[in-house]
Amino acid sequence: MAWPKGQGKGETERFNIRLDRETGSFYRRKAKESGMTISDILRKTLQEGVVAENIQDIEDRMKALIATIADIGKRSSGGVSEELALSIITSEALLTAIVEAQDTKALYRAQEAARAKLNKMKGA
Repeated sequence: MAWPKGQGKGETERFNIRLDRETGSFYRRKAKESGMTISDILRKTLQEGVVAENIQDIEDRMKALIATIADIGKRSSGGVSEELALSIITSEALLTAIVEAQDTKALYRAQEAARAKLNKMKGA
C-alpha cells in the first residue's frame, strides 16, 4: 500500500501525530501482522473511517427518500413511479451489499432485495 514518490494520488502532505503507548503498540502490532508500515496502516485506518462516514451519510439519505416514497404512495393514488422507487431502493441495497459483502454477486442480491422491498411497499 506504500505510495512511492511520483506515483499514486499526487502530492502528499506530512502529518505528525502523537499516540499514547497503548494505542501506538496496537497499531505497530497491526502493521507488523499485516506486513505494512505504520504509516500505511494508519493511512488505511483513516481512509476506512472516511469511507464509513460517507456511506453512513448516504444510507441515511436513502432511508429518508424511501420513507418519503412510501408516504407519497400512501397519500396519493398515483404516488411515485415504480421505476423511481426501484432505483432508490436498489441504490440503498447496493450500498448495503458493497459494505457488508464486497463481492461480485452483490449486485444481483441487491437487485433482488430491492424488488422484494418494492413489492412489500406496494402491498404485494
